[in-house]
Amino acid sequence: MGSSIGLIAGAGRFPFHVAREAKRQGLDVVAVGIRGWADAALAAHVDAYEEIPIGELGRLIRCLTSRGVRQAIMAGKVTKEVLLDSRGTFDAEARGLLARSGELSVRALLGAIGDRLAREGITLLDSSTFLQEDLCPVGVLTSRRPTAAEQEDIAVGLRAARTLAGFDIGQTVIVKGRVVVAVEALEGTDAAIRRAHALAGEGLVVVKAASPDQDRRFDLPVVGPDTMETLREAGGSCLAVEAGTTLLLERQTLVASANSARLCVVGVSPPA
Repeated sequence: MGSSIGLIAGAGRFPFHVAREAKRQGLDVVAVGIRGWADAALAAHVDAYEEIPIGELGRLIRCLTSRGVRQAIMAGKVTKEVLLDSRGTFDAEARGLLARSGELSVRALLGAIGDRLAREGITLLDSSTFLQEDLCPVGVLTSRRPTAAEQEDIAVGLRAARTLAGFDIGQTVIVKGRVVVAVEALEGTDAAIRRAHALAGEGLVVVKAASPDQDRRFDLPVVGPDTMETLREAGGSCLAVEAGTTLLLERQTLVASANSARLCVVGVSPPA
């Protein structure tokens, strides 16, 4: 790996974790924040920071190449609503990629961006490159194990979540009594949990999984303390995530929060 790393930053704490670990490894971090999504406080944690509007692919390329970046990581949330609300502001580069991909999806757009960066000599790395220790292991992480009923809900949710993610709809399914109560779509994980609570009350099992054909450059499920707090507020009982592919940010804080609420957190292997 070279002496610098590009960080294409969306919302949330994920970019901060990447920046901290990259700096710890002695790399200069050149961050490009997506305006309206990235936290501007990231600038204090990196060596160079610039914000650009979403969809300005040409400017993104110039930001990275002008600083000699040859490897980059995407980290942080940008929800699918951008394809509805912001597509009209995309530059010619981004509009051309969408037109050529023939598929109106975030996954197709990000994959095309990765290919476009590669043509400029910039390799888009696995999003977990600096955070391997934060990938969820198989097994129960909390003091409470899932009950037999929760295990049945986990099995239902994992199959549904993998199918959902495969269609690039979302990565999260909320189950109660072996019934899928809500699925994540444009609104994101926390909003889906709140919607499930409004529909079915407490005792929710939240399952998060990756697509069967996951692109680890930008498609990793991520869970942090904010989602755990939402689950607590919604009266959730269990969080199950796909082991080996889901990043658990601030794991100690997340698990402590779950233990204090008598929730269980478990890493599960993907279905065969």
